[in-house]
Amino acid sequence: MIRNFVLNEYREKLKCDYLDRRSSLKGEVQRQIIHMLTGVTLIFLIRTAGSLALTLLLLLLVLYVLMSGVIMVNKLPQSLSAFLCRWGRPSKQSIPLQGTVMFLFGTTLSFILFPEKIVYASIAIVAFGDSVATAVGVLAGNHRLPYSGKKTVEGTVSGTAAAFLASSFFVTPVQALVGAIGGMLLESVVDFQMIREFNSRTMLKLFLNDNFLISIFSGLLMFFIGLL
Repeated sequence: MIRNFVLNEYREKLKCDYLDRRSSLKGEVQRQIIHMLTGVTLIFLIRTAGSLALTLLLLLLVLYVLMSGVIMVNKLPQSLSAFLCRWGRPSKQSIPLQGTVMFLFGTTLSFILFPEKIVYASIAIVAFGDSVATAVGVLAGNHRLPYSGKKTVEGTVSGTAAAFLASSFFVTPVQALVGAIGGMLLESVVDFQMIREFNSRTMLKLFLNDNFLISIFSGLLMFFIGLL
């Protein structure tokens, strides 16, 4: 009950009605650039940390979970409110930093499950494929996918191309192609799940998140292709 109250209070405190469509679109493009830079930073940190990479990922995950909790329970400074309105997708995410937390969770699990090169490739697919697909879909998408009311052909195709090019730096072209296609097809059917209250059923919605699922799914595809 208390957790639901905190979640509702957070949504009430964060008012973004002042943003017009142009500002919202600009903020979405900027958010995708930040998303790509986050992926590049994660790859750099993992490579640099060496044997301490898993520890680093776990520390980052805990840090972002704590930051999310602090944002929800404390009063939001005006500067932070503006930041979350522009880049936090408040209309789609009721939990602050949800996308980043799930990205880190997916990356951490991938690091445990897969070889390091596949981890880098899966990060690249999420960071570049998802970002390009969203940005192109928002700015230039005119043809809806027949099985999705929100995702576009232009976004999915461009996202697949970007994911392939980015991941091919780390794995074979065949692995990169299969991982990119699989990851972007998954991205085209998975949408953000709005968490309106905390309970065992709705908490499962947290994992129906493309930042988490693409990392694991594309990693699995590339891993199995590597065994052939």
